[in-house]
Amino acid sequence: MRFDAVDSTNEVAKLLLGQTAKEGTVILAKRQGAGRGRHGRAWASPPGGLYVSLVLEPEPQHVQTLGLLAGIPVVKALRHYGVFANLKWPNDVMFLEKKIGGILSEGVYRRETFYTVIGIGVNTGIDLERLPEDVRARATSVKREVAEYVDNDDFLEYMLRHFEDIVSRYRMGTRDLLVKDYRGLCVTIGKDVVVTTPEGTIRGRGYDITPLGALVVMDKDGRKTEIVDGTVEQVV
Repeated sequence: MRFDAVDSTNEVAKLLLGQTAKEGTVILAKRQGAGRGRHGRAWASPPGGLYVSLVLEPEPQHVQTLGLLAGIPVVKALRHYGVFANLKWPNDVMFLEKKIGGILSEGVYRRETFYTVIGIGVNTGIDLERLPEDVRARATSVKREVAEYVDNDDFLEYMLRHFEDIVSRYRMGTRDLLVKDYRGLCVTIGKDVVVTTPEGTIRGRGYDITPLGALVVMDKDGRKTEIVDGTVEQVV
């Protein structure tokens, strides 16, 4: 489903769940008026970027892991078009320490059916001057980094091919291998981090990613903490 402008592709998907939006539905918009990231943060969505939501019907416990793994096809597509991106746990897509994309995964019940809506935003053809001033210094775009024009439809087609492969492999039971693939792309592993969680701040070194997608942080005394929900504020 294609739209010129929406408040949020995730919100459109959730409104249509169980009706015209079912597993495999793709919601695409040219711009968003109220794009969101994790914890209700705003996601600037001017024309030129890629704003898409994908609908799946997984088991409820797999929402977080699928949200993480959705970063892999985004990175593959960016690298295919010349931007050697990586992932910062849990859902930031980074290039040279600047944000170029993000993922928001939400679980929703509609009667007895459980859905996951995975929202993906990528700064493809964005002029950075159209981003809020406080965001520009921490962001970049494909247009800024690659001289050649990248068509959003081509980018999306390439990304979706890899996304479908990940979902297929996930359902075949190769989740641990997929998490290893994620770990290999994750710049949080091996770096000193400061993570803000609902329980407080945790400092240490990014050590591992669990099969369910939690970040393992090891402190200076060798103690390990699994973080399910948190924001990496600093990667040194």
